Amino acid sequence: MILNTIKSRCMKVKFKNIGNDILYDYAIKNLGYSEISKNLLEVFDGSIGKAIALKENKDKYSELENIISILETEDIISILENSKFIYDKENIYDILDYMTVSIYSKSKENKRYLNCLKHISKALTRLKANGNFDMDIDSLLFNMWEEVNEKGHRS
Repeated sequence: MILNTIKSRCMKVKFKNIGNDILYDYAIKNLGYSEISKNLLEVFDGSIGKAIALKENKDKYSELENIISILETEDIISILENSKFIYDKENIYDILDYMTVSIYSKSKENKRYLNCLKHISKALTRLKANGNFDMDIDSLLFNMWEEVNEKGHRS
């Protein structure tokens, strides 16, 4: 919304990301976080602004980590029933970013989770192309569950 004549006289200044230790301390002391998971800290990506923006959805991210941790132990119906909070159109890109970090973290324990990253990427692509939101999220959850519970376990 800024005029081109003003934009042409502006310069972008990029700041170095804040270290995770400093960001963790700041979020605990100044933003009111009681605790911060390693995955949430990674999603902050060195940005105090992102830490502030994600604070209100902290509970959703805890639930998302729980869903990811039960992918290999629960049936798909339970996963879908417990994943209602993911169907949030306004915050879906933040949710999928957090899901990516959580899945990557989980893949260090179990290599089958790495294949879930491609399903998140496909869901992002479809959502950006105005795909059917509910169907894309259903498909994402089902495909992730299928990858983790595949009978042939290609670990």
